[in-house]
Amino acid sequence: MKRWKLTVLDLKPRRNIANICMDGKHEKYYYFRRFKMKLQDGEGLKKTSKIEDETGKKMAAIDVFSLSIKCLKNHMTQMLEKRGTGVIDTEIHWVLTVPAIWSDAAKQFMREAAEKAGIPSGQLSIALEPEAASLFCQYLPVEKLNSPDGGVQFSSLPPGTKYMVLDLGGGTADITIHEKLQEGGLREVSKASGGPWGGTEVDVAFYNLLISIVGGPAMQKFRRTQVYDNLDLLREFESAKRNISMGTKDTVNIKLPASLNEICQEMNENDFQSCVAESVHCKGLNVISDKIRLHPDLMRGLFHKVTTNIVDHVKSLLSQGAGKDVTLILMVGGFSESLLVQDVMRGEFHNKNGLKVIIPQDAGISIVNGAVIFGRFPEKFQSRILRYTYGVKVTPEFEEGKHPESKKFYVDGKTRCEGVFSPFITMDTEVKRGHQVTQLYGTAVEFQRDLKLAVYTSREKTPKFITDPGCQLLGDLDIIIPNPTKEERTLIATFIFGDTEMKVVAMEKDNKIPFETTFKMTE
Repeated sequence: MKRWKLTVLDLKPRRNIANICMDGKHEKYYYFRRFKMKLQDGEGLKKTSKIEDETGKKMAAIDVFSLSIKCLKNHMTQMLEKRGTGVIDTEIHWVLTVPAIWSDAAKQFMREAAEKAGIPSGQLSIALEPEAASLFCQYLPVEKLNSPDGGVQFSSLPPGTKYMVLDLGGGTADITIHEKLQEGGLREVSKASGGPWGGTEVDVAFYNLLISIVGGPAMQKFRRTQVYDNLDLLREFESAKRNISMGTKDTVNIKLPASLNEICQEMNENDFQSCVAESVHCKGLNVISDKIRLHPDLMRGLFHKVTTNIVDHVKSLLSQGAGKDVTLILMVGGFSESLLVQDVMRGEFHNKNGLKVIIPQDAGISIVNGAVIFGRFPEKFQSRILRYTYGVKVTPEFEEGKHPESKKFYVDGKTRCEGVFSPFITMDTEVKRGHQVTQLYGTAVEFQRDLKLAVYTSREKTPKFITDPGCQLLGDLDIIIPNPTKEERTLIATFIFGDTEMKVVAMEKDNKIPFETTFKMTE
């Protein structure tokens, strides 16, 4: 097994990366940025899944995430030691935030990455990012909840108030609807939805613009061989991205890296400025000296696709179900700090059909602050809507006319059907914290020492087989059977819902003796 050295680049990243690149050592390092998006879909996610770094090298995703978490954990514990707090590891409860639209497999992946980073499972909670931000805003004074015609104090909203949480991060738009309950409680009334409509989509639009000028091969070579210059280019663009608004009239200036110009000359036999002059896609863009100059309309156009997706999805949610009762839209997350995104959302929704758009001060860190509150008071969220149907893989006796011939197989002289999805709870069910679903399972052979169940999720209410579209293996449940016997044993498996993760406990039916259970992702 290969051992990875953790190189801490979080404190002085520009200096560290610059030194590594200038020393010609960057090929010996892996450089990952914004890799969280690799878990967005979650389809086929396994412990052995690999992700590609900025230079094209691949590494096991579990190592990338666990090393990153370990870096943050070490930094935190070292800071506590330096301050002489006397806090020890066993006294710390860690909270890891994830998008609410992530699959359960992605959440399980993050839990196992945190465990690999040295965080005991019992000292870890998974918080959903829109929920964390929503909790934080319950404690903010009115002057820190901005709106064009006055703020709103969430703590004083009456029970029954429904509001939309629009969490816009670097990678995703994570959208859900919450309802205020008595005594400060909250419930989810619309399951989380959204898509890859975060700030990185604007970066993609900018890169596509550059590709239209210099070509894909030239941009790929620039990104893979000029890591530091590429990072500098993105930082310059990030600054411009934050400051552009619907009212901006000034031209946006971004420094042209000399290395990009050289690669352009090498691969196109023209410098960057000449390529711009020849391109039909560059209306509103010109080059003066070492500056790429973008007309504000062109800069705003880079946001068009992502803001259109967000606006259309929000309109769809507001037109149906619980969305019809929404009176507030709460914008949180780093991308919510974009002036242009704020302008678009306010223009589309503020003071329309009785709606208000609220943006807290420091919207980008509201999730981190809310995660601390969630760690202390997880019971604040009293119920949630299931995004998936849950079930296990079973192999019942084959029934002619019901089961397809392609699923037929033989075992011990009997015909059975392979890969049937046996659901035990369906999507769109509202579950309170601690909601239990009990299932009975029996041993199949004499002296059976454990019972293994493959747990699946589905995006359909009534899946038939684990191979149906939208079905995904969540993980393997292993129930250890103490004192195996010749007789058949009946086990009770209780699946617990209502928190941010599903939990499982098991016991013997007859004597209620608890069994040891483990639930892990598939290797």
